[in-house]
Amino acid sequence: MSPPAEEPFLTRPLSVVLDFVRFGAALLVAIGHAVQLGLYHGWFPFGVRMQHYCVIVFFVLSGLVISTSVLSGRSSLPRYAVARLSRILPVAVPSLLFGTLAAYVLAGPMPVRMDNSPAEALEVTKQLLAPLAFLSAWPGVAGPVWNPPYWSLCYEVWYYAIFALAVFLRGWPRILAVALGCAAAGGAILLLMPVWLMGAALTHVPAARRLPLAAAPVAIVAACAMALFLFRIDHAVLNPLLKAWWPGDAEWSQWALSDLLMGLAMTLVLVAARPLVNLLSAPILRLDGAARTLAGFSFTLYLFHWPLIQLLRSWGIEAGRSFPMFAALIALIVLACAGISILTERQSPRLRRWMESRFLGEAGLRKAPLSV
Repeated sequence: MSPPAEEPFLTRPLSVVLDFVRFGAALLVAIGHAVQLGLYHGWFPFGVRMQHYCVIVFFVLSGLVISTSVLSGRSSLPRYAVARLSRILPVAVPSLLFGTLAAYVLAGPMPVRMDNSPAEALEVTKQLLAPLAFLSAWPGVAGPVWNPPYWSLCYEVWYYAIFALAVFLRGWPRILAVALGCAAAGGAILLLMPVWLMGAALTHVPAARRLPLAAAPVAIVAACAMALFLFRIDHAVLNPLLKAWWPGDAEWSQWALSDLLMGLAMTLVLVAARPLVNLLSAPILRLDGAARTLAGFSFTLYLFHWPLIQLLRSWGIEAGRSFPMFAALIALIVLACAGISILTERQSPRLRRWMESRFLGEAGLRKAPLSV
């Protein structure tokens, strides 16, 4: 695929800002789940909407980043697969093992709700094997022990695969492979794929790179107004509408209509943010180091925060209504994930080099790295 003639949508200053957004979204998910699980019982202005819509932000950003990397012209299907696997496996596999270990070995005497840990060994095995194959988001399939947020990674893996088949194959093989991929993913997962594709579309639509600077604040206000309006109609109108219309179990896509609107709002924010960020490129680029540091363990924070919260609660460690104590526990979880990331995300480059040398050979090593 030839590179785009114009400057890519994802400029370096925008990439720095989005690194902060990635960490911020992961942090908000952790905070929301901490409240949802009862780590904190004080006043909190948001419900489950916050953490759920943060996942939609992740989907849009994921589509944007993956499509940008492919459009660079340095990729191929084998290199794409290596890049994705080396990014996902060092965090996904340890998170599943840690959740199981936390539930059965490290947990304290206090019972915790939303346990999701079966008593029989065979059931435990099922709840490891399905997530390891990224099948646990299918309706009726057992989810991972102590890690419900893992669902979104399962969704993304299917999007990565279908996108790769559409981009790297040609002719009838592409049509057949994409059709089979969509059939294997299933309707529930495909319901949210348009959200992921919104981010990917930003790299293909020239108009997204040409918003005048003067129009950017107006677009951001419009996106915020859309999001606020969504909060008024999601539970009352859109979610029941999908439930009445969708023939089967929508599973984690039961908010799909609301998610599509939130995806549109996030896409509009990205379009509007681009000219503003480029205008302030000099001070933003000075924050590149901090942004990389925070984003460098955001994936670990997302996949490890739930079992860490449950582990604290199982030992009777809760904040009650004390906000300072709640802030301290959240800080503890963040620091723990930063430490864990040394063994997870920071091992991705090493795994990638090994996979490239093992499966791509010298030709793969001589090519420029695929930065996804």
